[in-house]
Amino acid sequence: MQHTTTTETTWQHEFRIRPESDRFLREFDSYYAVYELLETKRKFDLTMRLLDIGRQVREGNRSWVMSDLEDIARWKGLQPPMLVIKKSAPDIDRLLQGAFGIENEEARIGALCTIQGIGPVLASTILMFTWPENCGFMDYHTWNSLRCLSFDLSKKHCTSRFTVPQLSAYLRIIRLLGENKRRFTMDVVKALYALDNTKIRKKWKEQLDAVNGRLPTKNVRRSSPL
Repeated sequence: MQHTTTTETTWQHEFRIRPESDRFLREFDSYYAVYELLETKRKFDLTMRLLDIGRQVREGNRSWVMSDLEDIARWKGLQPPMLVIKKSAPDIDRLLQGAFGIENEEARIGALCTIQGIGPVLASTILMFTWPENCGFMDYHTWNSLRCLSFDLSKKHCTSRFTVPQLSAYLRIIRLLGENKRRFTMDVVKALYALDNTKIRKKWKEQLDAVNGRLPTKNVRRSSPL
């Protein structure tokens, strides 16, 4: 327990001395708004349904099942892995229940990733819908954003597979960002996702300009808040 506290203190110290992170936090609301405008609206109903299922899972009233994984993969744009998962479909429910019965987070992630077709990206998304205040999805957009904020994640510009230890390190960072902004960790990854996309996609950059008032407000699309 003492070791964990020491580690968290080190992360907090590193976080405080990063000017790039300070700038991101100042502009956090703009990036979050861009994500809401471009992503949340088109996935709103599915997002709300998965969050409701996650609430039931937290409360012990149900467990994640195969059909839920298909929806989570669809939400994250991960359709192909579901073909692999279906090969072990008869055992999926039991394996999921076993993974969520593990108290240690890294061990829980590891157990999820032993299920055929589930890697750290899908596992992170399952965790986010279960604990949105404390977890968030991981992909190469959010990973690259953290690297741009000068966090040393021991992996260059990422388009390949992640590992369980990398996901654990990633979760520690995004939680600290959330604590600083007093926002859910789910909100943090939305802003990080937008940060990377506004650098590489014209549509996202134009939306950021609109949110920041540099384009006529009629160009800004509205969406319902979560």
